[in-house]
Amino acid sequence: MTTAQHRSAVGNGRLLVAPPPVPSGWRRPLLTGLSVAVALLGSQTLAASTPLRSDVRLLLPSEGLLAGLGDGLRRGYGLAMEESRRCGQQPPSLQLGWLPPGANPQGPVSAAPRSQLLVAPPAAPLPAYGALADQQRLTVLLPLQRGVSLDGLPQLRGSDRLWPLLPGRSLEADRLAQALLAEGRNRVMMVRDRSAESKALSDRFEASFSAGRGQVIGPVAEPIAMAADDRAALQQLMQDVEWYRPPALVVITQAGSALAEAIRGGQWPNTVLVAWTTPVAAAMPQQQLGVNPLGRGPGWQRFAERFERRWGYSPGVVESAGYDSGLMAALAAVQAGGKAGWDLQWFSSNAKPQPLCTALTLRAQGQRVRPLAASSELDLSPGVAPTAQLRLSRG
Repeated sequence: MTTAQHRSAVGNGRLLVAPPPVPSGWRRPLLTGLSVAVALLGSQTLAASTPLRSDVRLLLPSEGLLAGLGDGLRRGYGLAMEESRRCGQQPPSLQLGWLPPGANPQGPVSAAPRSQLLVAPPAAPLPAYGALADQQRLTVLLPLQRGVSLDGLPQLRGSDRLWPLLPGRSLEADRLAQALLAEGRNRVMMVRDRSAESKALSDRFEASFSAGRGQVIGPVAEPIAMAADDRAALQQLMQDVEWYRPPALVVITQAGSALAEAIRGGQWPNTVLVAWTTPVAAAMPQQQLGVNPLGRGPGWQRFAERFERRWGYSPGVVESAGYDSGLMAALAAVQAGGKAGWDLQWFSSNAKPQPLCTALTLRAQGQRVRPLAASSELDLSPGVAPTAQLRLSRG
């Protein structure tokens, strides 16, 4: 199905639900049997305007840069369904839907047959999904939500039904602050771009760094907001760093941004460590320290090995987020005491993480469980993002 077909189907307010396109060049068949086909794709006979009823509805972006994330999410989710089936559990039925990035889901989802569990697309508008969850008494998983929108999540209507599965980007700021303090670099200068995301991360880093008795120094003793094309500001920053000689220059911006390139092209003292809230991307004369945003949960290693055997490549954050969504869906579908657990009341962030087969058995016995997640510790609750083991990146 082409992007143009996606756009035409969602442009009139309808939720597109159909089998996903088959990427070319796969070395393995897309499906290895009817059971996997059903688990991964849902019914093959869906019409765009008449999606069938299903336990789980997985929404994907229909266009733009985010549209390419769908394959990885489906493969990760499908792997969890395959494991559930091997454990003797019938996976929940699944329907796929596509919406334009940032679209309000209320009209299209409300017009479709009701599902028990909704998996939101990346960059979902959280107020709209919160209102939908509240109106329909629907549980919503947020597998790829990481930005500043998570900060206000607990205050939103319906937040008691919104479950973020990835750690927020604020965790990267905390991890960098901890690493610098552990190395004895308790005085830093900071520079950031002018985006709201970088402002929020700067505030979080400063709070975490100050809590560890670190100090932000410089002409204004606070993060310096700078446009990448402001040559005068960059020249002034280089002069200030030369004058103050901080043990580290902390740069808060998106990976590969114009500001990141400007900093890499600047002239800095060799004694200064350049520290990033993103991974180290390229060599510099100075030492560098960064944070890899790919969260690690206790189940990562086993998941990564199984995923690579199944699909022939190493998974990333998108695939692991799809897998963790599948774990939650498989456990929610279990009947305990004659009732499924779509409200996720069976989940316990304090329980010992268990492999899926064990968790399914405990769920059927009516016990509260926590699966062995791949992308985070899954120590979450509604409206609150989990933590994860974030690795450092050096250069």
